[in-house]
Amino acid sequence: MMSGLPSPPHHERMAITGMGVVSPIGQGLEAFWQGLVHGVSGITPIERFPTHDLRVRRGGEIKQLRDLPALSRPLPTCRASQFLIHAALEATHQARVPALLATGGRLGVVIGSALGGIAEAERWHENPQDLHALAGASYDGPTRQLARWLGAEGPVLTISTACASGATSLGLAADLIRAGTATAVVAGGMDVLCRFVMRGFNHLRALTRDEMRPFDRRRKGLLLGEGAGLVVLEREQTARQRGVIPWGYLLGHASCADGAHITAPDPEGRGLERSIRLAMANAGVESTAIDFISAHGTGTPLNDCMETRVFKKVLGARAYDVPVNSIKAHMGHTMGAAATLETIMCLLAWHHGQLPPTLNYGEPDPECDLPYVTGQARAYRPRLSLNTAAGFGGCNACLVLAGGA
Repeated sequence: MMSGLPSPPHHERMAITGMGVVSPIGQGLEAFWQGLVHGVSGITPIERFPTHDLRVRRGGEIKQLRDLPALSRPLPTCRASQFLIHAALEATHQARVPALLATGGRLGVVIGSALGGIAEAERWHENPQDLHALAGASYDGPTRQLARWLGAEGPVLTISTACASGATSLGLAADLIRAGTATAVVAGGMDVLCRFVMRGFNHLRALTRDEMRPFDRRRKGLLLGEGAGLVVLEREQTARQRGVIPWGYLLGHASCADGAHITAPDPEGRGLERSIRLAMANAGVESTAIDFISAHGTGTPLNDCMETRVFKKVLGARAYDVPVNSIKAHMGHTMGAAATLETIMCLLAWHHGQLPPTLNYGEPDPECDLPYVTGQARAYRPRLSLNTAAGFGGCNACLVLAGGA
């Protein structure tokens, strides 16, 4: 442990009983997984809004949502809410959430997002007569839409820790269940591409005109994407009573800030290192048990070096034996959705016995010299995974995950 850090209590593990995905490389778990292991890129020219005045005009845009079975009511017009509902229908079906509610279970909803309903605010600004857009323009608008759709009567929360939001939401959901305020929680992250976010990242010069190249010497920046990733969290005993077999488990979590810079990470990664060490302590595991890392891996010069340094500090000499990947080059940085999509990837990797590759890696960087998974998917079944996340403003988070029984 780092000096001065308290030792968190070892909490019971939380079962992940349902998972749902809306992503630029596939909608639904199977399509998402096939896109990952076969190295599909979801980066395309953006078509939904004007980009003529932008320096970078590409990203992980979802061109069309897949058709759903006949629904008892129309979907809301809010794109972010549609992403959440699509992902939630898949996750809650797997987890048999209706059966949970029928026996008096209390369902909560915790959604992490970097931008919330900003795309609806932009839509309303273009058409002030569109009251539906105005209603969804608040930061928590999409979360409330999802909660109403699901009939959730437990806590309904929208949180933002920038691009660590998807990880923070899962940790908070687990805490709500342990506290007894919810029987199960639909948790995860979501964000939508719009001109506001594209112009902002263009002005920051954070976007690359090249490919995203996590941990590669040629990396120059990131590309943005959109999507949603949701999971259902609950106690294992509750799931087994309904005959539901978990995909895996959230063993521990932690969030720590470093506040080094409004956009750049702390070069030494002090907040991320604290998050990892506290998450492992919360899970009751030592670093020697970690056998895979799903990195934040944005393909920016500063982030990838920082993460590499932190992994070496935490794992010591074992850092050169533990595989690391980043899936952001497949679909762009999906902001609030990123860490939850990566969590889902970790559990699918255990389920299928494969690690998806890090796309566009070709030239090693002496400062990023860990065993990154590159080229093609690698046969490997991770038992305990770290999922790291680092966002603007020094927001950091880490999840410790285990594959299913």
